[in-house]
Parts: sequence; structure tokens; C-alpha cells
Amino acid sequence: MFKRLKRRPRSNQQRTPRAPITVALALVPLAAHADWLSTLNQYGTNIRIGLYTLAGTLAIGSLIWAGVLWMIARAAGDRSQTFMDYVQQVLVIICVGGSIGLGTAAWQLFGTGGTSSST
Repeated sequence: MFKRLKRRPRSNQQRTPRAPITVALALVPLAAHADWLSTLNQYGTNIRIGLYTLAGTLAIGSLIWAGVLWMIARAAGDRSQTFMDYVQQVLVIICVGGSIGLGTAAWQLFGTGGTSSST
């Protein structure tokens, strides 16, 4: 009975090339478990954090610049820059920051096709 199950060696013409099949089967788990989506999500998160950092840096820089102009105007005795100009700059930054926040919220609701969830 076991003699029938025993394989006979094939000739060279009947032998299948096993190296390409072995390499293909070895690479299937890499392709099947490729972590490309989480890599793209990480890149997106890094870009978003970079844009927030850039916007925050520009906002702080513009507030410092408005404050310096206000202090120079006070020291010089002219009224070229007043406290209301500084408040106006603060309100502009609040509006720009609010639009960034609203854009992010709108993207979470409408851009991804899902609901907003904290990750």
C-alpha cells in the first residue's frame, strides 16, 4: 500500500522550476500584510501636525511683531500703532485659527465619509 504512495523521481523534462514559485510564495505574506495604509496615515498625520506648527508659529510671530510695533509707536510718541491695532491682530489670528479648526472638523465629518472620532 505504501509503495503506491511513494513518488518516483521525475526526469529533468518533467521537473517544475521551484525557485520562482518558492520566491513568490515567500513574498506573498509581505504583500498581504503590507502596512502601506498605516504608513500613509502616519505621513498625513505628520503633515497635519507640521501645518499646525507652521500656523501657530506664524500667529505667534505676527503677534510679537504687532506688539513690537505698538511699543515702538508708544516710545516714539506717535499714534501709528495703537492697542486697538494689536487687538485687531489678535482677532485676525482667532479667525484664521477658527477657520483651520472648522476645516479640520469638516474634513472629519464629510471628507472621510465617517463620523468624527478621537484616535
